[in-house]
Amino acid sequence: MTPAGAKNIWQGAQTNETLNSWNGPIIRDGNGVYHAYVPVYEHASLWGTLYTAHGVASSPTGPFDWTPKPNLPVHDINPAALVYPNASSPTGATTAVFLGGNIMIADSPDGPFSVSPWTYPGGGGSNPAPILKGGAIYLTNQGTSTVWTTPSLDQPWTTFATIPHPRLPYTVEDPVMWTDARGNWHIINHAYNTGQRTNCSTSHVSSHFFSVDGKTWGWSDQPYGHTVVFDDGTWHSFCTLERPNLSFDAAGLITHINFAADLVTGNEGCASRGKGCVDCKYDDHAGTLVVRLGAQ
Repeated sequence: MTPAGAKNIWQGAQTNETLNSWNGPIIRDGNGVYHAYVPVYEHASLWGTLYTAHGVASSPTGPFDWTPKPNLPVHDINPAALVYPNASSPTGATTAVFLGGNIMIADSPDGPFSVSPWTYPGGGGSNPAPILKGGAIYLTNQGTSTVWTTPSLDQPWTTFATIPHPRLPYTVEDPVMWTDARGNWHIINHAYNTGQRTNCSTSHVSSHFFSVDGKTWGWSDQPYGHTVVFDDGTWHSFCTLERPNLSFDAAGLITHINFAADLVTGNEGCASRGKGCVDCKYDDHAGTLVVRLGAQ
């Protein structure tokens, strides 16, 4: 993935820069409007979500209108979103937001959302990563060791595949899963090692699992790194970039990747605070960063 420019789309809902965000999915509706669902926290905190902001824009990089929309009825960390065909919906589709073990549904990405009686596998919030493929729904979660499937969200989930992990020198989390134009499966994760406290740009920050059929998986290292170039030509090497999510155009091509980012600490790390590169975020200002991709 080649970065071609980036923008911080979150500055405390444009009015209060003392708030933190920690990324969320950005999905495209049938009218070409992009919807972001972003968990919001107190400054210097990533615990106890205050609410989930819903922004709309004509591009994944905004500018987003964060005017209050119908709020999600459940707030928690690490939301995921999926739009799938539904003939019984007046819009012909259902938007599902997976959050905190709940599946909230609406006829439109604008809401209003209601909590469905359905759940998803993995336990708790579990950082779900759902996709729609061939009329079925598939999902992996935080540990990225299992892929589950269901023909419909109101039906039971079954195990589709297990993902073997090699002897990785880091922990993986925060998956985003998709299939490309050739039908190949991909999962990108945030990766981290809490033991590294300085020279953060050399620390592991990402991993990539891949499969031809979704059943047999391989692994490669570091699909994205720490350094991002902004639209104004400046650049920054982030101590961590987490919660990757992807935006697609109408043809299904990836156009942007968005991250949760520590907006304060860079390559220097925070050893003076007794923390590793990945943990500086807990008392820094955090935001949501969208990176426009170049040639794929």
